[in-house]
Amino acid sequence: MFPRKGYLRYNPGMELLAPAGNLEKLKMAVRFGADAVYCGAGSYSLRVPEASLTPDELAEGIAFAHQRGRRVYLALNIFPFDEDFAGMLAYFKQAVDMGIDAVIVSDPGLFSAVRRHGSGVEIHLSTQANTTNSESVRFWKEQGVDRVILARELSLERVGAIKRNVPEMKLEVFVHGAMCVAFSGRCLLSSVLTGRSANQGLCTQPCRWEYRLREVGRKEELALFEDDRGAYILNSRDLCMIEHIPELAAAGVDGLKIEGRMKTAYYAAAVTRVYRAALDRYDDPDLKSDFDPRWREELEKVPHRPYTTGFYFPEAETETESTVQAGPIRNYDFVGTVDEHLLEEGAIRIMARNRFKVGDTLEILDPNQFEVVKTRVDRITDDRTGRNLEQAHNSYVVRVPLMKKLAYQVSRHAIIRAESV
Repeated sequence: MFPRKGYLRYNPGMELLAPAGNLEKLKMAVRFGADAVYCGAGSYSLRVPEASLTPDELAEGIAFAHQRGRRVYLALNIFPFDEDFAGMLAYFKQAVDMGIDAVIVSDPGLFSAVRRHGSGVEIHLSTQANTTNSESVRFWKEQGVDRVILARELSLERVGAIKRNVPEMKLEVFVHGAMCVAFSGRCLLSSVLTGRSANQGLCTQPCRWEYRLREVGRKEELALFEDDRGAYILNSRDLCMIEHIPELAAAGVDGLKIEGRMKTAYYAAAVTRVYRAALDRYDDPDLKSDFDPRWREELEKVPHRPYTTGFYFPEAETETESTVQAGPIRNYDFVGTVDEHLLEEGAIRIMARNRFKVGDTLEILDPNQFEVVKTRVDRITDDRTGRNLEQAHNSYVVRVPLMKKLAYQVSRHAIIRAESV
């Protein structure tokens, strides 16, 4: 229900922060409504280097975002060793020259080094710093931190209490995406089992693996629950707070963060699109601020594990572990983007990313329209040769007629998906 009783304050204009694992994802997130994006700095953020931007890509991404009035934050949030500092600070100085809007850090030593640089760039304290109380927030405020990304283990009531106690500090929280089995992501499991440290951005996610139990004196193994698919005892569900935007606003949260720099461009676009629609609804005094069930329906069409509200509502006793499966639920595939809407022709030119065929039903997600356009594929035409095809594959450029003529122009770069077979 909206809003919950007992929440009296409302914080309009909350920032929507989306993941940018590469340049394409950065642009997708910006096009689909992010106020800001966060990206990694090579091997110096808590995601593998493949989910980060090179200096040249970062420069292009910052220019792209700034031209559209959006912000870019740089994650330098590994727990570094001495030998990491020279490279981290060199990357940071490059980013400052490019116009980065904020840097996200978790290590006190790096925080101190960044402050000494005197760039004037905002400093955001990473959730990896595990900030769980008002005194810690006040301490970081006194040190010069501009925003604290709170630990995910906090209830919404505690988040609200911190804001009341330290109202001058901007607070950011995660609202959607994968959760970690460890406190604030500080985990040694991957390092012990594979030699790849989560605290250095190389987590192999062994918490998602199947485990079985064997008593020392016996040879047989026992599943930890009655399911032939295995025992995913450490496998956390995905966070989803789309139904609770008013409570987050009332608690005084300043930024809503979507997890997912390792996820696809489709994920970045589709999830950002839904939270943008929700925030716009709640920010507009002329609109009725009821929950729109289409928001949840759209999030169900994005690859995800079963959803939970995590630690925000402990009284609700929602499950945080998924004991059903390790992999995500995947009902739809990202099959391409719109290159051009040929309005007079009643067709769209598609840059294909995955296979789709005649007879499929495509769904078009436009960053400027919340309505999803559905169209059955009756014909696929190669855009270069004019030859009719039975199916399109990755890198094909094809034309597909729309089932009905639209009154508006479909945006270039709109996402196209098809139901998984």
